[in-house]
Amino acid sequence: MREYEVLYIVRADLDDDKVQDAVKRVNTLIERSGGTVERTNLWGKRKLAYEVKHQKEGSYVLQDFQLSPERVPELEAGLKITEQVLRHLIVRKPEKAAPVTAVTPPPAEVVLEPIASESEAVAAPAGRAGREEGEES
Repeated sequence: MREYEVLYIVRADLDDDKVQDAVKRVNTLIERSGGTVERTNLWGKRKLAYEVKHQKEGSYVLQDFQLSPERVPELEAGLKITEQVLRHLIVRKPEKAAPVTAVTPPPAEVVLEPIASESEAVAAPAGRAGREEGEES
């Protein structure tokens, strides 16, 4: 099982009870596909960037769930035929990174010398050579 999230837009002309029914329907689709719903986040009504199915607004819902990768197309097909859902996007969440081990600082007796830049290294010998030549004259 992998972790996914789905963001979908429910028709704005539905009242809050109907939006909850749409969320329950999506939860049922996920569970019938063999997944488990972890978290649901209702974002509320927002204006759409462009008109979708004659709708200018939509209620956004973000859900985290776990599902087997081979069952994702089945879930997408179910979301496409759900009339309350205008648009949807399923994204696989990144794997949790392994814990980072702490880097130990160098021992106190090690002192790092600053590195001279190339221009300083080249300029220093020329300056000494010029002084030496001036002194010999």
